[in-house]
Amino acid sequence: MAGIGDIISVAQVLHRAYTLYKDCDAAPEEIRLACEHIHSMTICLEGIRSDLLTNPHSFMHQKTDIAKTRQYRLKEHLHACDKALKRMEKLMNKYQGFKTKHVKLWDKFRWSQEGKREIETCKADLVMACTMLNGFLGSLGLDVLWKVESMVEQIMKRLGRLEAFSAPNSTLPMGATAGGGAGSNKTRQRAQSNVTRAIVVSLVLARLRKTLRTYRRKRASAGKDSKKKTPAGPGRIKTITRTNSGFAPSKQRNKLLTSYAANLAATPASKPQNARPRPRTPSPDFYYLPNPTAASDPPGPGPIRRSSSMQRLLGRISAHQSNTSTPSLPSEYFACWKIAVGNLPIFKTAPKHVRYKRGQAQLKRMGQIFRDAAAVDASSRALGERDSRVRFLLRDKNRKADGKGKGRWEFFGGRVVERDPGRTGMVSVEKALVVLVRR
Repeated sequence: MAGIGDIISVAQVLHRAYTLYKDCDAAPEEIRLACEHIHSMTICLEGIRSDLLTNPHSFMHQKTDIAKTRQYRLKEHLHACDKALKRMEKLMNKYQGFKTKHVKLWDKFRWSQEGKREIETCKADLVMACTMLNGFLGSLGLDVLWKVESMVEQIMKRLGRLEAFSAPNSTLPMGATAGGGAGSNKTRQRAQSNVTRAIVVSLVLARLRKTLRTYRRKRASAGKDSKKKTPAGPGRIKTITRTNSGFAPSKQRNKLLTSYAANLAATPASKPQNARPRPRTPSPDFYYLPNPTAASDPPGPGPIRRSSSMQRLLGRISAHQSNTSTPSLPSEYFACWKIAVGNLPIFKTAPKHVRYKRGQAQLKRMGQIFRDAAAVDASSRALGERDSRVRFLLRDKNRKADGKGKGRWEFFGGRVVERDPGRTGMVSVEKALVVLVRR
């Protein structure tokens, strides 16, 4: 834990997240909805432990200035996650009486007065901390490095097999010989290959190229001062040694990702109450099957004919194309930005924004959580449409979208991150997450 220090521990935060995630299953429905956000935060914390903490080549085990800056930023994000988890844990302990069948009147009164407000703010803090931590990990490019590293490892393994096959002591496959005969398993002769000739030719060509370069340089300097030294030619290119990044597969993280994807996909579809079974088309051999109960085989009923769903879909598509020539765009498109404003001792810096790429369902849910938290608790952390940062972002995005015919951006939800005093305390940065929707 040398990079994080004594303030916070990754293992401690991860243990608290696991415990809280298990406790949320037995909690009331309003608190159980926050289990999904704790699940996603646990995945991020598992990635930190497997890719950064236990990796000897990560910035956690380095002492450069860039590594120290990244360690400080990671410590701030972990502190925000730990604070959000502690607040959620305190809320669960506060409303512990909801587990029983007979809820006390005092607990009902407290829930009606401040319970909903507290759960909404806790969910907003969880979403904020998880989004900021995920954005920080995305800026490091760990997922891209992991993919590149795995591909390089596969290439190196295949090259090793190829070198072992083409070694002087390697044998040819069964049924083939060095002389072209069959039935023997002799070693391959180096003299019968073109490797030696190719090496000799390449050395001769390299020598001729060097001689030609020297001749041209001397000819270009002819007529000038012969005592003047000519500059040295281009140096030899040094080989680059590949350093292993130290990534290792994490079974626990893969298990969490699988369960998270399964929870998102396991949304039960509502079935109609009086649903009748769909009639099936009789077999083509219906008329040729004997009927042992009847004296004479009566003609069977005609086959059930129904229009296919694909035909109905094609009919709707053709009707839509006949009505309009251009395809219609989605009615709503969500996007998220992080806005930062620096406070210097004399003045404030201009706001800067960075986009966070997320799925449309995640962004819509995030913005709705921010709106619900602002409705029940209009504190200083809630963002509104009249905020200067929101107006700056809307003005910039609508100015770029004018004339493109894609609609205008509108404010959907936002929340202010806690003020970051910085490492020295001279410059403080106030950050906020803003979710916009284009209609």
